[in-house]
Amino acid sequence: MEDELMMFSLEEVGSAKRPPEQRGGFNHRPSSLSESNASDDDYEDHFICPILDDSAKEICHYLKNAANARQLSSSLPKSHFKYRDLWKHAIEKAKAMPDPWAQFHMEKILTEPCVRYRYNAITGEWAQDQIHLKMAEQPFGKGAMRECFRTKKLSNFSHSSNWKSASNYVSKRYMETVDRNVYFEDVRLQMEAKLWGEEYNRHRPPKQVDIMQMCVIEMTDRPGKPLFHLEHYIEGKYIKYNSNSGFVRDENIRLTPQAFSHFSFERSAHQLIVVDIQGVGDLYTDPQIHTEQGTDFGDGNLGVRGMALFFHSHLCNRICKSMGLTPFDLSPAEKSQLNCTNKLLKSAQTVLRGHEEPCGSPRVRTMSGSRSHPMLSRLSETSSVDESDPDSVPCSPLAMACSPLAAHGFMGRSPLGFSFMGLGEHERVNNNNNNGENGESESGGDSGFPSERRSDGDPNDHVDGLTDEKWSFYHSSRAHVHRSSSVATEVERLDALLQKKIGQSILGKVHLAMVRYHEAGRFCEKDEQWDQESAMLHLERAALCGELEAIVAMGQCCLRLPHHILPDMELEDNAGNKMKGFKYLLLAAEAGDRSSMIIVARAFDTGINLSADRKQDWGEAIHWYESVLNMTDYDEGGEFDGTQDEPRYLLLARVAEMYQVGGCNLQADPQRAGDLFTEAAEAAMEAMKGRLANQYYNKAEEAWALMEE
Repeated sequence: MEDELMMFSLEEVGSAKRPPEQRGGFNHRPSSLSESNASDDDYEDHFICPILDDSAKEICHYLKNAANARQLSSSLPKSHFKYRDLWKHAIEKAKAMPDPWAQFHMEKILTEPCVRYRYNAITGEWAQDQIHLKMAEQPFGKGAMRECFRTKKLSNFSHSSNWKSASNYVSKRYMETVDRNVYFEDVRLQMEAKLWGEEYNRHRPPKQVDIMQMCVIEMTDRPGKPLFHLEHYIEGKYIKYNSNSGFVRDENIRLTPQAFSHFSFERSAHQLIVVDIQGVGDLYTDPQIHTEQGTDFGDGNLGVRGMALFFHSHLCNRICKSMGLTPFDLSPAEKSQLNCTNKLLKSAQTVLRGHEEPCGSPRVRTMSGSRSHPMLSRLSETSSVDESDPDSVPCSPLAMACSPLAAHGFMGRSPLGFSFMGLGEHERVNNNNNNGENGESESGGDSGFPSERRSDGDPNDHVDGLTDEKWSFYHSSRAHVHRSSSVATEVERLDALLQKKIGQSILGKVHLAMVRYHEAGRFCEKDEQWDQESAMLHLERAALCGELEAIVAMGQCCLRLPHHILPDMELEDNAGNKMKGFKYLLLAAEAGDRSSMIIVARAFDTGINLSADRKQDWGEAIHWYESVLNMTDYDEGGEFDGTQDEPRYLLLARVAEMYQVGGCNLQADPQRAGDLFTEAAEAAMEAMKGRLANQYYNKAEEAWALMEE
């Protein structure tokens, strides 16, 4: 037992000395997936982290003098009598701690069998087994959506039925009827968020974070077989640090929760952000993940709108800066609103240690040949992606899209559908053969998790046959995916994509969402005027990031044309704005926006809205008119769409007129003009414009007559 407990992070032991608001409360498990088998709970059910006495200080003393836990282990081996005595004393203190639920006499409650469903975020697979527990009849607490029941659970590794020594759990169920899949989706969300906590910890922040292990239980003996969430009971002060809709706690403000959310945004290349951070100390539960599409992880996933809400209330703190996270672009007015937060941040007590690794640092990796768990470390590391292909960026720290490795056959599937390097099917089969009756590694063999994998051959031969040479090739060929929250840096990245700039920036979508929130009055009081200048700043930032809708709106706004985004905003009528507006609309036209193509064509045709650095050019105008005409003019039903502001027959007629007259860098072509007038007449007939069609037929005859002359 002592040997098992020595696997625990010594930082956790040191944190147990802190008051409840600064520590993880009673953390009933190893601090990370890499230190435990996520599919079993032998550690969880045998260990309660108490408030230790001075004997723990000696362990912490070694921790401070070592670069990390591995160095400590080498300087003070587990076999060392002092090391073992300290741990033995800590275990005895833990066993002597009284049960906080003793007064409720849970052992007298009826024992119920149930089926437990656990999610393995590494393989994306579900496992189930049977457990026995005792659950109170009445809830002891309620939230906005769920109620909580005191629960006792016997370990599957326990050979006795001593319920007084059973671990304390909390069972949660929705008060309103929800689809059964919601319970499973919540577990998948929390386990994915746990992996992002792992990734955050690997960058050596001042305080590590962890997210509670959670599973689904099905009460098979109850009518309807109801489902519950099951997780360990945490003793301590429960605090909600931020929400999924932009709330940030002011009193007792903490640095770590906000930095963790910001980190997940940048480290995932903007594809997600972990929010709704709540729990005891830095042991969190019930988080929420916002993704780009907003279609995964339940109704709480607000997509880019949720990301915008977070950044509107987030001011980078000391941890953000030490880890190389960049501030999100905010207007001066928005920053001034966060001045109160800035003052509160100065009162936070977290002290930087000075060796935090910047987000995306190539040094954050496990060196081959070490005794750590190489597979999990590399699964959690940033994927190697082609920066010219934004679709290849992973949405999970497990996701691997490294084409060189794929060529060597080291690819599996992640739970989110992205490729990642994981266990092969044949290896999982072999692992299952070593498992116990309930699918747990009671025999001590390989469990199928990276932390439990063993190598019986050459120590340099890693899991899945990845040798030092192959790992070296893997690291040299990968690009560390880390995208800054700054628009200036994002623009540099987009410029490198050349023709792929439009619509390829999630950051641009976040800024556009910020515009919509300002316009809707979300960030102001009910009777106050919303901040138009801030909204315009975010609209411009979204346009710089290549968001087509923002580009069109900026162009129309600068040229003082009607626009549907910020319709009441008017910019000054000057040469600078005209030049900027035409540049935006030309970019939108090149991206295929029909309305922008027509405005640009009209500008080269008539000179109206043309920037001062360009001249009237009918040849250029015809290029854009024809680009519009070559676009489909039919709706999904195949019928002609006559509701367009610039119908096809008008555009054809205008091009025909220019060919008939010639000039402005265009040579006259009566034959071409007659053909186009005829085509315009046919289009007018289709649009039920018979009188106009006759006029076009007559003009066609006039153009052909000019050709004969």
